[in-house]
Amino acid sequence: MLAGMVAGVPTAAQAEWMRLQYGMFIHFGPWTYSGTGDGRFPAERVVAPRLDARAWARLAVEAGMRYAVLTAKHVDGFCLWPSRHTDYSVAATPQRRDWVGEFVEAFRAEGLKVGLYYALLDRHCPFFEDDARYAAYVRDQITELLSGYGDVLELWFDGAWDKDHPTRDWPHDPAWPNDGGARWEWARLYEHIHALQPRCLVIQNSSSDRPGEPNYLPVDVRTSEHFDFIWRERLCAPRLDPIFDGHDLPLEYCTTLTPGWFWQANACYSHASAETIAGWRLRAARQRANLLLNIGPNSDGEMPNYHRGFLVEAERLVREAGG
Repeated sequence: MLAGMVAGVPTAAQAEWMRLQYGMFIHFGPWTYSGTGDGRFPAERVVAPRLDARAWARLAVEAGMRYAVLTAKHVDGFCLWPSRHTDYSVAATPQRRDWVGEFVEAFRAEGLKVGLYYALLDRHCPFFEDDARYAAYVRDQITELLSGYGDVLELWFDGAWDKDHPTRDWPHDPAWPNDGGARWEWARLYEHIHALQPRCLVIQNSSSDRPGEPNYLPVDVRTSEHFDFIWRERLCAPRLDPIFDGHDLPLEYCTTLTPGWFWQANACYSHASAETIAGWRLRAARQRANLLLNIGPNSDGEMPNYHRGFLVEAERLVREAGG
């Protein structure tokens, strides 16, 4: 656990994170182009001629956000930084741009904190099922991210269900007992992260149907995907009590303005209103939780301009409400 963690009392790093309240989630990568995360989309076709992380950061500031989290690696295995441990990264694209580097530089220049998303599931890696080798691979890539880009506010892990419960029969599939993330060497990964950056908060997504419930410990923050999520005719409401195993674990809601987590070409969907976005923010604040709101850049690398009006108006409504 983080140094100084005391039952019922957030650490200094957790308290600082909680004061940020509102952040931008950014899903971008091969899925943006292919509409799938199967790990087969050719790296040479990942081209974003108008990607300007400074424009993303300016939008975040206008919206009242104080931090952002970028999908450094999603389930397709593609790395938005030139990882030395795979050939499936920005280094294999025509532009050869380090998008993680551009992201952290742009957002820090606007005074925002930066976090990174890392999918444990990897549909491109040829040795994914070799647990020991793959766990070492994950640690090697996390070392790159935590050694090459300055202070990282949070590492947001996803995809653990693929080895923990591949049938997705929650919560107790007898064939796949919860073993504390042994196949990922989770406890070792957690300690590795804090050896590199003691104040980096470790988050592991627990899926929409189990909001606020950690898959296993240790983690530093809990997640709740979406608001008022329905799973098999059951309303899934997050557990708000932050005390787990004697430790204080604050909550981060995440939801998205896109029809999926990534931008979709020619999508047809109902956009959340400014009032809805403001309501999400105020509800999270009342519950002492953060809100990480996702916006997917398009295949040119631009944030769709239609989001801006909703986000700016939501910020005005929150300010009027004293939030």
